[in-house]
Amino acid sequence: MFKSIPQGDAIFMKWVLTTWTDDEIKKIMQNCYNSLPEGGKLIACEPVLPENSDDSHRTRALLEGDIFVMTIYRAKGKHRTEEQFRQLAVSVGFPSFRAFHVDHFYTVLEFKK
Repeated sequence: MFKSIPQGDAIFMKWVLTTWTDDEIKKIMQNCYNSLPEGGKLIACEPVLPENSDDSHRTRALLEGDIFVMTIYRAKGKHRTEEQFRQLAVSVGFPSFRAFHVDHFYTVLEFKK
């Protein structure tokens, strides 16, 4: 995925973007962008942090997951907010971004070319 991504109308990934640094994500997303036709979509299912912390079950689950990613899975990985994902997408050329919260932990992110 750091060298190339197979071409397709849509590319789906789950729990991939969380485990890499911002620069590594940009490389992955750029390769996805280059492999998609006009109107194609990158769809990612990832944990997405809220912009503001609160004491909700969702926030607690996400913050605990973020600690897990940072300490056990990959020290350079991290959870991100919707805005951070949006900024990463725009930086590689995706003009459209939508987020769909599907449960307390995962959000489906749609990046449209």
